[in-house]
Amino acid sequence: MDPQTTGLVALQSETLAEHFGDLDACKERRKRLYRLIAAEMSGQPMMLRSMKVLGVGLVNAFALLAVIGDVRRFQRPEKLVAYIGLNPGQRQSGTGKNINLGVGKRGRGDIRHLLIQGAQAVLRMGRATALGQWGWKLFARKGNRNVAVAALARKLLVQVWHMLSGNPPTALETDKSFTLKLHKLTVVLGKPLRHELRLGETLSACTRILRSRTLQAANTAP
Repeated sequence: MDPQTTGLVALQSETLAEHFGDLDACKERRKRLYRLIAAEMSGQPMMLRSMKVLGVGLVNAFALLAVIGDVRRFQRPEKLVAYIGLNPGQRQSGTGKNINLGVGKRGRGDIRHLLIQGAQAVLRMGRATALGQWGWKLFARKGNRNVAVAALARKLLVQVWHMLSGNPPTALETDKSFTLKLHKLTVVLGKPLRHELRLGETLSACTRILRSRTLQAANTAP
């Protein structure tokens, strides 16, 4: 192998090693952040209870409640929808005609993207839920998946508003699906952190404790 080829192979090896090292570092950082989020969630009954809403998982529940804060600052669900930026936009042309813009770059894009992912998950479940059926019917009527997903995301956010406001939401996970969400949270925590937080020695014990904490949230809404 000539010197030029040898130098090129060395450069490729070094570049790939650095690239994969960065990927491994990002993976470990993501795991650490997930554990921190899960630890905070485990002590917040309302965050745990929010995961009962369809399409709202660990990260979504944590982010939504962190951003919303006191839900009473949004007198109606439409106020919260507008704050996040999931309400369809509209502008007026020079001739006075109203032009629908759809969901644009207004509001909290970070939360909006999480809700869009949640809405996609509801659609992927197909017709297993009433909300999923509604989404597919809208998709069939409009012929545009993005329109249906954005509309589903709005409905998910409205469900969260009702839950935080003490009103019973209608788009809820089945008991089995909610238990699975709690189980995943306990796995993310890991055994040492579960022990530190006194959440039980086993996954099933931890899941039972977390489930019991969701019942506490029913009396904490405004």
